[in-house]
Amino acid sequence: MKILAIETSGKTFSLSLNENDVSIASFYYNCGYMHSEVIFSLVEKLLNDTGNTFNDIDKFAVSTGPGSFTGIRIGMTAVKIFAQVLNKPVVAIDTLSILENSCIKIKGIKIIAAIDALRNEVYIRSASGIIVNIDVDKFINDFKKYKNKILIIGNAAISHKEKFHRKLGKYSISLPYIAHMPQAHTLASMAYQISSYYNMSYTKIKPLYVRCLNIEENKKM
Repeated sequence: MKILAIETSGKTFSLSLNENDVSIASFYYNCGYMHSEVIFSLVEKLLNDTGNTFNDIDKFAVSTGPGSFTGIRIGMTAVKIFAQVLNKPVVAIDTLSILENSCIKIKGIKIIAAIDALRNEVYIRSASGIIVNIDVDKFINDFKKYKNKILIIGNAAISHKEKFHRKLGKYSISLPYIAHMPQAHTLASMAYQISSYYNMSYTKIKPLYVRCLNIEENKKM
């Protein structure tokens, strides 16, 4: 099975072609929100370089966010076009899950995926499994008991590096820059491993806008 995965939820852009859970080719660009300018040409280049065509793709995978609204929409629009034209299924996976699956579990270390949500907030997964945005100081307070035993993965570790270093310990922000960026090859691997039950029609996928969800929840209260 060949899966083409596209990840555009942040400043970086990544693209991967996997066959039976093995990465054939993977591109990563720190392009600074230039997704719309490069996405179609790079997909074409990846396919040409690997001797494949769109007809060889069995499934598409895309990240749903949270992250850059514009970047997410661009990635999803591209995948919707490809899937509609080729009548292929899509797997849509949230960005925090991609980050969580890219890091090897370490005994005795709390690993937390956290994405910069701006406004001095971060996106994280709550104890109940729901993705929420919370204040950075609340994040620190919630996890301060793990000081020197916590590892943060995601661009929040870059945006709030000094504060996390001071409050949660040097180890919390010890990963290299690229490790904090969600990667398409991880997304493709997840799309291969999960049950076909999670395959979707291109008409069903939609961005994950956490703040919008939180507003709706507050209205119900």
